Amino acid sequence: MSTAKKQPQAVPAAHQKYFASLPARAAIPALFWWALTGGEPASWWIGLPAVLLAASVSAALATPLPSLPFLCGIFRFLPCFLLLSLRGGIDVSRRALSPALPLAPSCVAYPLRLPGDAAAVFFADCISLLPGTLSVELAPDRLLVHILDHRKPVLRDLAELEKRVARLFGLALTPGEEQ
Repeated sequence: MSTAKKQPQAVPAAHQKYFASLPARAAIPALFWWALTGGEPASWWIGLPAVLLAASVSAALATPLPSLPFLCGIFRFLPCFLLLSLRGGIDVSRRALSPALPLAPSCVAYPLRLPGDAAAVFFADCISLLPGTLSVELAPDRLLVHILDHRKPVLRDLAELEKRVARLFGLALTPGEEQ
């Protein structure tokens, strides 16, 4: 019979990250639950297990949470996102209510300077917020964009949006054509 004392085993790093991310992952479902129930305290008998289950599933299935600088970047990007959404919505409304609005449709190949696939995909997704624009095809070095009026300063707007996305992701734009 061995008299050696069994040493407690350390919690694996993967499990530490899992447990450490639970509070952050529970915050959004808890906020939704609170809003859904009007903050009714009695609802937490059902809400707390649901929130914990949602946070656990999120932590088990998802990639690690973004870093703090990325989260700060999201808050800096949010006003731009809201402004572009408003401008795009107004433009669509004007075009819908005034069908005689002149159009000069075109496609433009925009040279991408964003390194990294995630940033490029995010940029391509955000382009539809710009008035009269739609991403058509994303290639490693360029993005094909459909525009409703080529007389508008769309390339300048694309370059500005690309810079904002680069800041959001904490990336430096690769050297290339300055728009």
